[in-house]
Amino acid sequence: MNKWEINRVSTPERIFDKIKTEMARPVGIVIFGADCKLKDEVVNKTVSNLPGLATSTNAAPTPTLVRHIQNHDIVAVILTPEESAIHGLRHELVKVMRNAGAKTVVGIYAKAKKYSPKALTRLPYASAVNQQSQAIEQSNPTADGLDYFIVVEDG
Repeated sequence: MNKWEINRVSTPERIFDKIKTEMARPVGIVIFGADCKLKDEVVNKTVSNLPGLATSTNAAPTPTLVRHIQNHDIVAVILTPEESAIHGLRHELVKVMRNAGAKTVVGIYAKAKKYSPKALTRLPYASAVNQQSQAIEQSNPTADGLDYFIVVEDG
C-alpha cells in the first residue's frame, strides 16, 4: 500500500473524506510528479474518490481553469513531469487558483521511488522516471502557498 502523508501518515480515504467534508469550497488541487505508475494511481484515486471533480491537464492560467474553479466545488490540475519540475509554475498555479476563488488549495506530490542501476538496464522507462524525479527534487517541492501539502510515496 502506498503511504499518503498530510503532515502525518494518513490513508487516502481519510484525506478524500477531509477534502469532501471539511475543506472550504472551492478546493483547488495540484497533482504533480514524474510520469509513473504511482502518479497514475494518485490521479485515478483522486478522480474516483471525488465525484464531480473537474480536471485539467493545462497548468497555464487559462480562462477555462478560472471558470472551472468558479463553477465547481473541486478542481484538479494534473501537471506534466516538465511542469512539475518548475517551482515557479507550481506556485503561480496556486496563486491563479486563489485569485479565481479557491478557498483551499491542496498540493499532491506523487514522489516516485528512483530505480536502481540494475533496473535501468531492464526497464526502458526507468531512466526517464529517474531523470524526471531528480528534476522535481531539485525544484524543491514545498508547501508554500498551499493549505495542505500531501506527499504520496511508494511503499
